[in-house]
Amino acid sequence: MAEKQDIMKLTKQILSAPEPGVYVLYGGEEFLKRHFLSDLKKAVIEPDFEDLNYTSVSGPDEADNVVETAYTLPQMADARMIVWYNSTLPSPQQKNKKPVEDALTTASGFPYLYLVVYLSETDVTSSRDDQKALEKLPGKKLFFDFLPPDRLLKWILRHFEAENVKISERDASFLCDRCGGSMTVLANQIEKLSVYVKEKGRDAVERQDIEKSVPDDPRFSAFYVSDCLRKRNVTGLLSYIDASRKRADKPQLLLASIVTETEKLCRIKFAQKSGVPSAQIAKTLGLNEYVVKLAAPAAASLTEAECTRFQQACYDADAQIKNTQCDAYDVLRQLVCSL
Repeated sequence: MAEKQDIMKLTKQILSAPEPGVYVLYGGEEFLKRHFLSDLKKAVIEPDFEDLNYTSVSGPDEADNVVETAYTLPQMADARMIVWYNSTLPSPQQKNKKPVEDALTTASGFPYLYLVVYLSETDVTSSRDDQKALEKLPGKKLFFDFLPPDRLLKWILRHFEAENVKISERDASFLCDRCGGSMTVLANQIEKLSVYVKEKGRDAVERQDIEKSVPDDPRFSAFYVSDCLRKRNVTGLLSYIDASRKRADKPQLLLASIVTETEKLCRIKFAQKSGVPSAQIAKTLGLNEYVVKLAAPAAASLTEAECTRFQQACYDADAQIKNTQCDAYDVLRQLVCSL
């Protein structure tokens, strides 16, 4: 395995004086990974010229595009940035191996270029082959591992303090365990808990608030519903509904999440008809570019008829829950089974 890094200290040093080159981001802590990417972009790309100097691509077949973009001088600025998702690195598919590796080698030689290779948790395993391939990649390799409990606890306390909400260290530790140590899930739950207690006229989170509001199954992350909808994972959504019933969550809130994510997929689907890239779709729709990239394949696979049908099913479910005495959770189960 790669040598252990103090990733927060290391990324702070890099961002204080970022240098052109290749940056390989990997590891399971998506929260830190995404924040570093966002901060690096802010540090090197002038917002007024972002459309001219910032590019994101997805897939190993984008190797030629990466090289072509790398050769393009920055426009009215000093730097150009490319973010490459789903490159299949560190061990690219055989048919793409040479183009992908050549693209990295070429891109590492430009004094104005920042190429960020964004890898998911599953892209790099602990296998000897993956680790050797990772070591051979050019540029800086940044491993975003989950933070140890003591550092994570301090981070949780700081975030509640920023929300002007109090929580004991004991309950903060309980929340951390409940969220499986994921900063992405924790950030979402901290925000939700802060809003919840303020609506109740309080300024402190208590254990009962956490037990009531936060799922006790770490599988149900902040993005679980959207992930299941993209993959049409009916079984996963049914499990989530059953867990929500057990916690006595309001079914209207779960329906709202399903409606929101469904509408997002449909909006991306119809935007794709114009043929513009994901970056432009994200900007037009006011969505995060990474979210659009994740949703793009699922949106493309939908037909317009399917979009219309499921949106109508969502609205029918909403009317049924509001206007009848039926079991709202059964209505939700019927809805997701119609995916």
